[in-house]
Amino acid sequence: MFRKYYEILYQFAGRFVRDKDISENIVQEIFVKLWENRGKLNIQSNVKSYLYTAVKNHSLNYIKKEKQHISIEDESDSPDYFSTSPEEEIIDKEFYDSVHAAINKLPDSCRQIYMLKRYDELSYAEIAEVQKVSINTVKTQLKRAVKSLSKNLAHLKNIFLVVSKFF
Repeated sequence: MFRKYYEILYQFAGRFVRDKDISENIVQEIFVKLWENRGKLNIQSNVKSYLYTAVKNHSLNYIKKEKQHISIEDESDSPDYFSTSPEEEIIDKEFYDSVHAAINKLPDSCRQIYMLKRYDELSYAEIAEVQKVSINTVKTQLKRAVKSLSKNLAHLKNIFLVVSKFF
């Protein structure tokens, strides 16, 4: 279970605390507590949802304790893409900067639901369980996120149309 979920939970915690060491500690503490209490635990939901909820709660408790204000998305964790030309590098940077900015403009709950679906690939039911909302709320928030992102990223369509003529 540790091998299967560690990396995605580590990245998930990182969106809250924005510190690699702290994210690592949070996830390790969750697994240690899970192991220590394995005989007492009665997980009513699926394990993946349980782990996401535990990491989310532990991360939020850490933030409250440290009184830090953070962003969900860590720009430094963006994937590294190898461009073959300076023009492509500029286009990649513009694209990812725009996407991150648009995601960060979403309301908190909408952004969290979008990130859980898009990057963590959780099901509607799993997201609803983690966020403690209904499945319909998850669907509504995802529709709002997509609509907002489409609106805020419409300018990229024009950039790619112009640039594609040169490549």
